[in-house]
Amino acid sequence: MATIANTEIELFGQKVQVDENGFFSPDDLGIEGSFKAFVPRSLVKGRRVNMAQMLEAVRDLFQQGKTGSEIAAILDKDSDTIGRYKKIIVAFGALDESAIVQKREQEGEFRNEKTLEMLTRFEGVGKWQTRLLSKPKASKKKIKSFAASLNRVCQILKMSPVAILQKTYTGDEQLYAIDELMAQVRKEVKSESSFYSIRMALRSWIQYNQIGIPRGSLCPPNLSGKVVDSHGKAAHVRLDKNELKQANAILENPKSKLPHKERQTDTAVFFKFGVETGSRQLAIITAKIQDVQSWGGWNSKEQLFKTIERKLYHVGEHEKTKRIFCPELVRIINARQAAGEKCLIGKPNEYVNYSTMEQPSTDDVKQNKAQIRALKEIDDNLRAVYQQVGGNAADPYFAKKPSHSIRHIACQYWLRKSDFDYGFTAEIVGSMTIDELRKSYGGMPRDIFEAKYDKYINSGE
Repeated sequence: MATIANTEIELFGQKVQVDENGFFSPDDLGIEGSFKAFVPRSLVKGRRVNMAQMLEAVRDLFQQGKTGSEIAAILDKDSDTIGRYKKIIVAFGALDESAIVQKREQEGEFRNEKTLEMLTRFEGVGKWQTRLLSKPKASKKKIKSFAASLNRVCQILKMSPVAILQKTYTGDEQLYAIDELMAQVRKEVKSESSFYSIRMALRSWIQYNQIGIPRGSLCPPNLSGKVVDSHGKAAHVRLDKNELKQANAILENPKSKLPHKERQTDTAVFFKFGVETGSRQLAIITAKIQDVQSWGGWNSKEQLFKTIERKLYHVGEHEKTKRIFCPELVRIINARQAAGEKCLIGKPNEYVNYSTMEQPSTDDVKQNKAQIRALKEIDDNLRAVYQQVGGNAADPYFAKKPSHSIRHIACQYWLRKSDFDYGFTAEIVGSMTIDELRKSYGGMPRDIFEAKYDKYINSGE
């Protein structure tokens, strides 16, 4: 507790000078502004406290792992004020930042433990997860996220998974009662994609408990299985012909400035192969050049490359054969094959554990921290290329998702080459329906639309 002696106040064991009006100004500690020292001015746990006591309370909350925003809410202060308080506390050496980090990590582990506790305490929840895992080609990662999402709903509502089912109601009343609970969850979960994940997990849980969910407009809005609104918002992402040429020129130029020069060739192959085939990141880094017994390999005579698109493993359409047209890419692949290289990019175990590269399920493909870091360095190189190209590549989406942007580039590349033949392009890039291609990847540029429109108008038919 802080004590007062004449014109001084003790803060965290140090004496601070107070002026005749009762304010102290810790300018010597690099903190601007004056603060009231003596008069009780705020409530903490229902008790009036002065500034010294307030700082101690803020310090204690930070040490418990609370964030500035959380503390502001607890103490009924704005975040800027809590930020100023923290500067004072840190200046006095009274806050152990490492302890804060450790506490938050412990809280993260505790949240995971709560999910495990939920699975073990409630027999039905454990059986639900076991049922999901028993499905052929089930994604363990996705199913674990379902359990975590259900737990998150329970934490927000302060209800058990069983209570969420609203068993006191029957029929439609039960469904709409659950929907009302999810409306409360929506207020807490601001991210549309996060709420979508939670919604899908809860749908699975209530369907497991034999609660029917109607389709279409009859489905309550907060339980709908409709895809998140963000789908289709990146349909404009593209490089035009000249921008694509610039990107390739940068990657092929040995004097280009890239943050990870040692990965320039791998980045070039990754980019070219992605544009040529529309393959996803994992399919590219697990592609093998040498023929293998089960799946994979490069047929140089027919210029065919076999890859695994694991996102389609659950429907049995993950094995893909891609035809390579780009002469430079064919040259690089042939050279790597002739040199005895085993992987499309990098060495075995450089980006992914080589022994797991043929596994058809994403869960079974393993990476360590060094391999994940190596892959991020390719992303860094791609960001540098996009920055140098500018134009369409200056769109923030390219920096946010440097690897996935290539899939968008590929779709637009083949749409332009085929005069926006959506069926043909969907077949080339694979792994999507025509509707998905059109909505999420294939927005038609206005100049293309106008040119096609004029062509039809002037056709004379």
